[in-house]
Amino acid sequence: MPDPKEELGIEFVNKQISDYYSTAKYIAPDRMSEREFGVGNFETKIARRHISFKSENELRNYLSGNSVPYVSCSAAYYKYPDGRPMENKGWLGSELVFDLDSTDMDLVCQRAHGRSWVCKNCLNSVKGETIKLIYDFLIPDFGFSESDIQVNFSGSRGYHVHIKKESVLQLDAASRREISNYISGIGMDFQEFFPTAGQRGMMLSGPRPSDKGWKGKIARNFLSNLNAGIDSLSSMGIDRTMATKLYRKKSLIEMGIRNGNWDMVYIKNKADFWKGIIDRQAVSQSDKIDKNVTNDPSHLIRLPNTIHGGTGLLAKRLGDAKDLYRFDPMKDAIAFKKGQVRISANTNFEIVMAGQRYGPYGGEINVPMYVAMYLFLKGNARLLREV
Repeated sequence: MPDPKEELGIEFVNKQISDYYSTAKYIAPDRMSEREFGVGNFETKIARRHISFKSENELRNYLSGNSVPYVSCSAAYYKYPDGRPMENKGWLGSELVFDLDSTDMDLVCQRAHGRSWVCKNCLNSVKGETIKLIYDFLIPDFGFSESDIQVNFSGSRGYHVHIKKESVLQLDAASRREISNYISGIGMDFQEFFPTAGQRGMMLSGPRPSDKGWKGKIARNFLSNLNAGIDSLSSMGIDRTMATKLYRKKSLIEMGIRNGNWDMVYIKNKADFWKGIIDRQAVSQSDKIDKNVTNDPSHLIRLPNTIHGGTGLLAKRLGDAKDLYRFDPMKDAIAFKKGQVRISANTNFEIVMAGQRYGPYGGEINVPMYVAMYLFLKGNARLLREV
């Protein structure tokens, strides 16, 4: 057993962070001199804010010289970004930002490994929700183009989506709240979706998959779950007996819904049944977006292409929205690529980094630097020595 005093520790991690930033490129955001910055330590992600930088070189020197494990910047632009209090900054406008995190999703895998661990399914699931946000909402419903959208991996468990289009910069908090409420399905009126609901003797008229907005999303999502099978229908909150009945009649039901007829199969208390389905869809979408980030024009968010102090991964900026489909954060967001470290690890689950599987571990092992840093920063390993 090595002497703990001889082990590598936080000083070693700080040196890796300092070395990374000494040569880091593309860490300066656009309109940099108008942004407020915040920096953190290993205990607090934003320990100090109201900081400004004039150039990428000034920023790089600060991050390297102070071995900063967390750095964030404002989605807002200010005349005096280092001014305080906030009203003295001279607000010029703010990007519209969405924050999606796997810990805000109720995933089956989390029941096994908890929310502090992140597995491949967690990362794939939150990526799918980010793709849905962009291609089911932002582009078709709000008219944004792919060129208006910037996507960053958060560095840990999710993605940040920035809209920089001039038309959104002056939106106030109330307008931003309306957008996040729409995307989250808050305030949807069931009667708008099913206008004949509750009318005795009337066919239940409902949304078609070709409809725009939430109507089309409701219809397409139900048909997708219907065709996926009984388990998928059950995941929508439908009891198994009814799910089985619906699945057996799926061809008939699909034909009806495509024509706006949601009454092809007898369902007792049908209005209440379909209202429950819509309500659950709205709640499901609402849980996946941190509305506080979207609603607050002065929010600080992780600076792209900088290190996340809880994983050692980069908050990697993607080239464009389409890159999401092929992006693998455990491969494409690796910061510390050189060297190997002997660690003493205690992990119950494996991780996959750079295409290789590591763990579970219960002892000493030599691993690449990026694996050592990841496990150490997540509290699952001690750093013994470089090898």
